[in-house]
Amino acid sequence: MATNHYFNHFSSSADQALAENLMIESIKMYGMDVHYMPRHMVNEDKLWGESALVQFKEQMVIEMYIKSIDGFEGEGDFISKFGLEIKDEITLTVAKRRWADLGFSTEGRDTSPKEGDLIYFPLTESLFEVKFVEDEPIFYQTGALQSFDLVCEMFNYSDEDIDTDVEVLDQIEVENAAVYEYTLDSATIAGTFTKGEMVYQGDNWEARTAAGEVVSWNTTTKVLQLMNITADFSTAKNVIQYPYGVLLEDGSTLVQEDEIYKILYDTTASYTLISHTTSDAAESTTDSLANNVTIETEADLIIDFSEGNPFSDGNI
Repeated sequence: MATNHYFNHFSSSADQALAENLMIESIKMYGMDVHYMPRHMVNEDKLWGESALVQFKEQMVIEMYIKSIDGFEGEGDFISKFGLEIKDEITLTVAKRRWADLGFSTEGRDTSPKEGDLIYFPLTESLFEVKFVEDEPIFYQTGALQSFDLVCEMFNYSDEDIDTDVEVLDQIEVENAAVYEYTLDSATIAGTFTKGEMVYQGDNWEARTAAGEVVSWNTTTKVLQLMNITADFSTAKNVIQYPYGVLLEDGSTLVQEDEIYKILYDTTASYTLISHTTSDAAESTTDSLANNVTIETEADLIIDFSEGNPFSDGNI
């Protein structure tokens, strides 16, 4: 026997809109504002779904409801063979209509959030990575789906590029990225470097052999700190600011932006590099517990890493 056609529980647009409005209102009342940052993978390997460079260049604030009311879920904090690991998880609920209002359009984000994106949780001042997007958390209430559930895990930073122009977010990269120091020759061309700009070595930016992002510049000691380096810088060659900018007649400077709207500063700093430590051997200046140089030195005393093919008899 067919259902009673006098009662319509699953196709009334008015009932669906009412349920959606109530959900949005509830999240606005009991939820929390978070920063949502979509992931951008540069030169993605389509086979493995990985990228050597991952960027987070934009963010939007949106309200989400904390569904994990009893605290963080997941495996928690534990000591493994890799040291202390924090596997806290949290589930957040966001209304579908409010998500669409953000206006994200890349990689299908116009319809739903994506795994791999980041959420800054201000209550604990920590970053969470979206691990799974559940699009049916409430199964067709009034015949429609009104929300997403985002299962998130504490983010493990590994040299991702975070430049959102929101200081509290960008500072996460500065505090956790591998930072390397370069001593420059004060007798060479004058100029100054500014935090956040790019520097390079090479005939020009397009033909650069190495590049990095400025963390700090000491005008007295001429020590330049860089992160996000693409290759090792060579001594006796100039470290040049990118791009060469324009000084206006009134003494002000022309601020330029690149294709991702990142401010490009406008001085013409260029210094000869005197000394540095290669990225393979350097220990991060931001991590007091870094001991990779010690481990590599001790390992070299045990294993002969100069052998190119230890499994053959020398004929191959």
